[in-house]
Amino acid sequence: MDKLTCMQAFISVVEAGGFSSAARKSGLSKALVSRYVGQLEQMLDLRLLHRTTRQVRTTTVGQAYYERCRLLLEELAELESAIQTEQSTPTGTLRINAPTSFAELRLMPAVAAYSERYPEVRIEMELTDRFVNLVEEGVDLAIRIADLPDSSFVARKLGVVAMLACASPGYLERYGEPKVPKDLAGHKCIIDTNYSSVDRWLIGNEASGEWVQVSGPIRVDSPKAARELLRSGQGIGLLPSFVVEEDIAGGRLCRLFPGIEPQTHGINAVYTHRKHLSAKVRLFIEMVQAHLTNGEFPVPQGNPAPDK
Repeated sequence: MDKLTCMQAFISVVEAGGFSSAARKSGLSKALVSRYVGQLEQMLDLRLLHRTTRQVRTTTVGQAYYERCRLLLEELAELESAIQTEQSTPTGTLRINAPTSFAELRLMPAVAAYSERYPEVRIEMELTDRFVNLVEEGVDLAIRIADLPDSSFVARKLGVVAMLACASPGYLERYGEPKVPKDLAGHKCIIDTNYSSVDRWLIGNEASGEWVQVSGPIRVDSPKAARELLRSGQGIGLLPSFVVEEDIAGGRLCRLFPGIEPQTHGINAVYTHRKHLSAKVRLFIEMVQAHLTNGEFPVPQGNPAPDK
């Protein structure tokens, strides 16, 4: 007799609370369910259930066997589902949450390529800088730029973002260039309120960087908006590399403190399922990673001449 079938019958009896209920739910006869469970006990040479005329309950060893058996059958079902998924084209709706500026500046090429390759998937994107609850809001995948705490979710690191202090050549010509981080205290700073510590900037990495108190005339909750203010000469900003790297490369902005290794944050794909990842989510993660250069954003070095 198939041991797997016997295990499934045993689990159904425990969860249904009796042989009659298990038989009705499984579509088998009560006698056949009882036969399967009895055969399992014979194979194991153990009594798994206490049977009375009124109820069925597990023995001590039967309860322990039930817990392990249930997990084993769940893993088997997930394995079979994963194998089937690998051979199928992804379909359905893919719900994605991502930070606004990162999505607008870096994620859309991956979204376009994914939609072109897998037209049977409908993509629904929510762009917000808040951390959403994936389970409560029905999100399949979140892109988060942060050093994530341990949680029940799964995080796959896709790359890194550096936090770069920068200003326009015009601003530096008018007010001078800060030589060391503490010089920022005497400058007008454009503060992106998405930055975790807001009025205190970490210049350098977490191990050896210097915290500096900053202030300025303008606060804004968008790194793209802060970048535009920097380009117009309104002050100094501390912004993610994906927002300012092209302006630094083109000379529209100058990176400050180029000799100091910047603070970095991971770019993470976050999802809920530990044991099995659906094809639509897995393939999107792979697409995003393919569109990030070597899985990282390069940190511009030095200050090239401005574009003419």
